[in-house]
Amino acid sequence: MAKNFLEIHSLQNLTTEFELIKNLKARPLEILEYAEKSFTFEASPRICGLGTIVHLEGKFYFDGGSHDFLATGKVTRCEALDSGKHSKYTVELHRFEKGLWENFLNANMQSQLNTDMLFRAMRELD
Repeated sequence: MAKNFLEIHSLQNLTTEFELIKNLKARPLEILEYAEKSFTFEASPRICGLGTIVHLEGKFYFDGGSHDFLATGKVTRCEALDSGKHSKYTVELHRFEKGLWENFLNANMQSQLNTDMLFRAMRELD
């Protein structure tokens, strides 16, 4: 089963035009939590604050293909993690290709349903 994911290759403070995380082109940031119009990622603490407007460039991988993704959003949550070495950030998307985002979310939901069905079938065999 193919993995569905979003890699961020550039994350920029839209006001200052500074990159928030260096070297993303060489080592992209993988986003693992998604919601209807937002995503969450982990990074170094204090790269940005609540209300920071960001521009991102990334690439979706789903349904056996890749799709370029450009968006503008606002940091709506910053949470320090227990270790203190990382923080968790949530970005609410404002300007983005909604159809592509919905296709990605649907592909993730379908993968989860397929996984659930597989585990259910395995339990029934026991």
